Formats: sequence, C-alpha cells, structure tokens
Amino acid sequence: MKTSTRLYAWLKLITILHIGEQLIFGMQDLHKLQHMIAAYERWFGNTSTAIAVLAAVSVGLAVLAIVCILKGGSARFIAMFVLGLPTIGELHHVVETMRAGHYTPGAVTAVPSIICGVLFLQALVREYRPAKTVRVSPALQLHVAA
Repeated sequence: MKTSTRLYAWLKLITILHIGEQLIFGMQDLHKLQHMIAAYERWFGNTSTAIAVLAAVSVGLAVLAIVCILKGGSARFIAMFVLGLPTIGELHHVVETMRAGHYTPGAVTAVPSIICGVLFLQALVREYRPAKTVRVSPALQLHVAA
C-alpha cells in the first residue's frame, strides 16, 4: 500500500474525530456555514432549487474525484492533492484558540489533522515526482553487455 493511501485513510479517521469533537463541544463553524448557505440560497429565489443544484454539483464533483483516483497517474495525483488541501485549512482552529487564549472546539483534533495533511501531501509529491533517468552512452552499453 502506498504511503499516501495509508495517510489518506488516517486523514479520514481524524476528520471523523474532528467532527465528533465539534459536535460534542460546539460548532462555531456551523454558524459561518449557515450564513454562507443563506447567501447562496438568495441567488436562487427558491430554497429547494438551491439545495438541488448544490447536491447535484457535490455529487458530480465526488464522482469526478472517484473516477480520477481510479484512473491513476496524474489524474489521481490532482484529485488526491485537492482532497488533501482542506486539512491544512484546519489551521484556523489553532489560530482561533491562540486568539481566544483558551480552548475552542476543534482545536485538539486540528493539530493531528494538519500534521497528517502535510505528510500526506508530501507523500503524494514524492510518489509522483518524475524519476531521474541516467543516460548511458552507447559505448558503455556495449562494454557492459560484453
């Protein structure tokens, strides 16, 4: 199993723990998200249409990511890299905690999420870095073959 695949599995586990931490101790992020969704719904006039479009786009992006991962190669790299980027965004929990001077919900699991996310992105880059090729002169090839 590739290192990136193993780290991605750990990221998903940490994400579940992160959501659990926020559900138990409070979700300030939910209020920000609700304001963003309300602004999005105002673009449509009809809440049902807005949710249907959001669901369709979300499912479409999820299917695209799955197809890219299954295809492999650079498509897998791009999909996995994009899926790994939000883990670095969890840094906002650490910043909020430092700004507040006390614990804020999400801060405990944000730290391993950030660390694992950085390691995941590094592993991806390492796995998809082009291999260095060494050119061998024809004279040396003949010498080695003899």
